[in-house]
Amino acid sequence: MARLRWDLVWDATILLIATLNVLLILFDMTYFALRPRYIRYAPAIAAWYDRYKGVEPHWTTDRYRQLGDSLSTLWRSYPARLDTQTLRSLGDTLFRLSVQILSERPYERFGLMGYQEGLKHAVKNYILLTEGVKVPATEAFRRFWALTPANLPGRLALYEKEIRWRLQVCYYRHYAIDGGFVDEFWKLDLPFLVFFWLEFWAGWWAALRTRQYRHAWMYPLVHWYDVLALAPFEALRFFRLLRIWKLYVRLNRSQLINFSNTVLGQLLTQQSRTIAKAISNEVAYQILEQVKRQVASGENLAQLRTLLKASSTLTGELIGTEAAPVLRMLRQQPALYHLLETSLRQALEKELPTLPGLPKERLQAWIQQTVRRTVERLLLHTEAYLASPEGQAALTELTQAILDHLIRRLEEAEMQARLNAYLLEILSAVQRGFRAWPEPALTPGPLPAEGPEKSQAAESPKSPLQSYKA
Repeated sequence: MARLRWDLVWDATILLIATLNVLLILFDMTYFALRPRYIRYAPAIAAWYDRYKGVEPHWTTDRYRQLGDSLSTLWRSYPARLDTQTLRSLGDTLFRLSVQILSERPYERFGLMGYQEGLKHAVKNYILLTEGVKVPATEAFRRFWALTPANLPGRLALYEKEIRWRLQVCYYRHYAIDGGFVDEFWKLDLPFLVFFWLEFWAGWWAALRTRQYRHAWMYPLVHWYDVLALAPFEALRFFRLLRIWKLYVRLNRSQLINFSNTVLGQLLTQQSRTIAKAISNEVAYQILEQVKRQVASGENLAQLRTLLKASSTLTGELIGTEAAPVLRMLRQQPALYHLLETSLRQALEKELPTLPGLPKERLQAWIQQTVRRTVERLLLHTEAYLASPEGQAALTELTQAILDHLIRRLEEAEMQARLNAYLLEILSAVQRGFRAWPEPALTPGPLPAEGPEKSQAAESPKSPLQSYKA
């Protein structure tokens, strides 16, 4: 009982750590796509993770934000200090920074132009609502930052709601020594790598101790996904998501959660089987398509002729050598004689006439015994003949003659065309089992002749397979 508990504790620990690792990898892979949402709704996450990705605020937008934050702080804490001249000076600076953003387009470098456009539209819509005029972006920013004590609360409210977080979205990313961007995700991933490397080596050691595999190198070959997932390279980081499957297996194996009986588990099982079947069907279909192309080109028949020519001598010698042992095995099989006696008895019961003065049962027994001895002597003499040098030479010569005849027939154009058509029809029939083919369009043929006799043209044409069989 104690061992079972420790096993469950170990499985639960592995599952928890694997889950955290997978979530961390997914977080890193989707960080830049979701960074604007983090900035708007969870700024602490972006402030913590930016340093691992070499990210810092863009200098233009960051100066814009700092100046806007200073203006908002002064208005809330020291409103008396914001006289008309101070507001005009701050407004002119913010307007110049707005024009600089519009001209330099700092959002464009990392594909964030949508947020710069959102910044423009927010200001333009505000001017349209407050002043009733529709103006270009530059004029809209000039009007927006023309600050007075009366319009300052409304401007700052829009700044806090729509402008500030969009300014924080724009960033600059540092370069590393190798020319790529700075990425220190490995610092967060290193503890997981060390843990799972230790787990991998422990599993290998346990497999060697229990002799789970015949060779030591088979364990990393079977667990290839772990080897790729544990490689400390960003290009192979995708393979760590395969640990989800290992997580799924552990969930069911540990019996902590019977995941296979849940709706999600059944859905994943069904979808995985469907995907595996579709992939295997497509692979089989493509293999058959490649074989069809080889058959159509005549490459297979050429290879068959070459193989027959190269192996004719060896095949003849092999048949000549092994024919005698095969006959010996056949002669020693009681089933052969039983089959012969049964067939002969049934034939004699139907065909053997009744002779006067001679019992039919006695005559039947004599014929069966005679035939059995004759067949046995025939097999014995044939075996002795094939075991002799003369018999082996004759059988070898016969085999080579048959193969030479097949090679000559395969070199005929008519035979090659028939075999190619026959093989292509077989392969096409097999292919249709792996992929649903559209039904061929039926072309109208000639009408059948009136009367009891029909035109031969109205009959359906024979397929290559039918013509070959004919």
